[in-house]
Amino acid sequence: MSSILYEFPTNQQTRKFLRLEQSFRTVRELIDVDEDAAQRAALFRMMEIVDFFDRNDIRSELLKELDRLQQTMQVLADNPAVDSSKLSYFINQLHKLGIALNSEGRAGDILKTDPFLTIVRQKWSLGGALCSFDAPQIIQFLGRGTPYTQERLRHWMELIKVYKTSVGIILRLYRESGEFTQCITKNLGFQENIDAKIKLIAIKLPQSIEYVPEVSIGSHRLSLQLNPVNGDKTKNDMEIQFSLAHYRA
Repeated sequence: MSSILYEFPTNQQTRKFLRLEQSFRTVRELIDVDEDAAQRAALFRMMEIVDFFDRNDIRSELLKELDRLQQTMQVLADNPAVDSSKLSYFINQLHKLGIALNSEGRAGDILKTDPFLTIVRQKWSLGGALCSFDAPQIIQFLGRGTPYTQERLRHWMELIKVYKTSVGIILRLYRESGEFTQCITKNLGFQENIDAKIKLIAIKLPQSIEYVPEVSIGSHRLSLQLNPVNGDKTKNDMEIQFSLAHYRA
């Protein structure tokens, strides 16, 4: 049966990582679309990433988390139940990413020094409403055709690739640290005790049901409520089977 995956962070840091991951994914997907509108959207979504960097000290947070994960894995090195080759690979990756991030300046600075991207950032709030009289430089850039804009956009994204890679490997390690188990709601609700080490909660719901999860996560307790998308709460005695995973890398 097809399912829909929902992920819920348990802390603000994981929330930031998930938002960055989604932003990087969206820009990449837009760049690959051979349409002018997609290239325009990719350009402005890239500015959202730069703005996110400005509002958050993401470099410092990534460095601390990479170091924590590396120390956690070092402890597992003597565990015979752990795949030593896979463990060594991730420890090496974390080490290399830490070195690369340490050599970077503040996240996004390398893009903010580009004269053209400075103009884009000044106008990015206009988004799809941007007209030729607002910024002819941007219109000229987009008018040079998809192959040109794709090449430039990929170049700029490559300049901040270390952040994309760092976020990606951290979230990958989170997601590989737990497995899904089958659960059943009672009166469309579900509760369980959890520990403070959990970074991320994942829920899979059947695609066929018209309910969405509302999750409340405390330091020791998880509460889930399924809400109908049409707002009809009369059928609150239903039991629905779903899959639940805890990630605590």
